[in-house]
Order: sequence, then structure tokens, then C-alpha cells
Amino acid sequence: MNLCLHCRRRLRTCLCETLKPFETNSRFIILMHPMEYKKEKVGTGRFSHLILKNSQIIVDVGFDENPEFLKVMADVSYENFVLYPGDKSVNLSAEGASLSPGRKQIFVIDGTWACAKKMMKLTTKLHDLPRLSFTTERVSEFKVKHQPLPGCLSTAESLHQLIIEMNRLGLEKTLEQENNLMDVFRRTVEQQLECAADLERTRYRAKPFVEPHLRKISKKWGWRNVFFKNLPS
Repeated sequence: MNLCLHCRRRLRTCLCETLKPFETNSRFIILMHPMEYKKEKVGTGRFSHLILKNSQIIVDVGFDENPEFLKVMADVSYENFVLYPGDKSVNLSAEGASLSPGRKQIFVIDGTWACAKKMMKLTTKLHDLPRLSFTTERVSEFKVKHQPLPGCLSTAESLHQLIIEMNRLGLEKTLEQENNLMDVFRRTVEQQLECAADLERTRYRAKPFVEPHLRKISKKWGWRNVFFKNLPS
């Protein structure tokens, strides 16, 4: 079998030696779109789950009747939040931001920009949860995919930034172990760029790879910003 059963990647691109799992006070529930689960080559949500010991992946589009989702929602040992923008979201990056003490359970939507919006719309049980957000000018290192604006990050990058903010607020003490999320992320991007440059693998993508700064940005990107500020509820 040419597949690693742990990271679910081909043996030649297996990530297991680079994974350094660690514990968090918070639990991260990664709500993953089926297309992300089945087809995604890089799979940032999947390896994020392997790194974050206190995490779980649930796959669906609308989760209101998903048994796994309902079970974690009902766990009273955690206070529930969803990482999603909105006028009333708690911006963890803002001066004076704070959350009450106690264990947090944070739902993170993992899908394309359009899919994430649909998933949030269909999952009405998320609508009344307190929302978390953060602001950052860091530019995504996801060179193999379009990102609409500075501050728009992949799932792994978003989790990395979120944990940084939670450390700053005293909600986590991960001692920079979260940096493994970026180490593994960068390795996956390197692998994708190597594949894109391999002339013997011309069927890897339909069109030649184009550097991010040379790509045309669709007008639709203006409303596909999922995790950051200045979006309507």
C-alpha cells in the first residue's frame, strides 16, 4: 500500500516524522467539508488535528443533525465558541480583549471560502454561539492557493494565530509548541511546489503554476473573507 494510514498521505510525502503533537487547554472541533476531507492535497485541517491532541474532525456540510457534532455541543465541561467574524465577535487581538476563565471548545470551519460560508449558514446551531476572531496583517504562506487579502489564512495558519492570541490572553500555555503547525504547513507547501515544478507530472494541475503576486484576483474575493474583520454577521 502506497499510503500512510496515519497522515493519509502517500508514503513519499508522509508527514509523520515532522508531527509534534501537543496538549491544549482548549478543544478544537474542526468542521470539515466533505470535499476537503476526500480531495484536498495539502489537507491543513487534517494535519492540524494530528498535531493538536485535544481536537476532533467532524465531516459534513450542515451539522445540525450530525450525531458527533451534537455530542460535542452538549459537553458541558467546555464553553462553546465558533471562530467566525461578525459585528459582535470577540476580537482576541484587540486591546483589552478578554474571555472568562474555563475550558473553551472552539469550532473551526475547514473548507474553501464559498463552502465555509455555506456550512455556517446551514448549521443553525452555530449561529447563537459566541464568535471569536482576530486581526492580523500576516500574509498567508499558502502559495499554492489564492488568498483574497492579507490576513486571510488557511486553517492551519488560523489555528496557529488563534493559539498565539490565546497564549497572550493567558488562556493557553503552549510554550511555542504551536509553531509545529507552521513547520508542517510549510513542508506541505514545499511538496506541492516541487510537484508543480516537476515536468514529468504535467497532469498534476490543469494550468501551469503561477506565483501568487502574478495572479489575477477575482472580484468575488471581496466577500469571501471568512475568518477576519469587517465582515457582516
